[in-house]
Amino acid sequence: MTSTTSTPGTGPELLTERSIGGILVHIFALGTGIIGAGLVYLISNNEFTQTNARNALNWHASVLALTIIAILVFFLGADELTIGGEVMEWSLLPSPLDTVFALIGTLLLILVVLAAFLTGIFTLIATVKAIFGTAWEYPLARNFVQRYA
Repeated sequence: MTSTTSTPGTGPELLTERSIGGILVHIFALGTGIIGAGLVYLISNNEFTQTNARNALNWHASVLALTIIAILVFFLGADELTIGGEVMEWSLLPSPLDTVFALIGTLLLILVVLAAFLTGIFTLIATVKAIFGTAWEYPLARNFVQRYA
């Protein structure tokens, strides 16, 4: 005689702990960024989905903030601008300072490229972790969105 009891945490019981939305939000956010993750976070009523969406939203907001800062710092350091094939001299900062800003801006833009690469890797890790029931927090992400009640 065989027992018909199943081991805990298998089969349909898993869907009570996690949701498909909580698993797929990371992949969805990969293509839509903060907009997709933010929408899922706002409309979801499942705690697992909200936690995963919040984690993805925090990461994508951090990358967006880094990108905006990098572009601003880089262009503050620019001393020439090409418009319509003509080179225009322009500088908002004095001579030694614009070079420093240009170098820092270049380094920040390299970090943006690295963050874009890490976004793909982190999406894969977060999706796999969500499949196994863990809401993984992206490392280095600023906590812009707190859990609301």
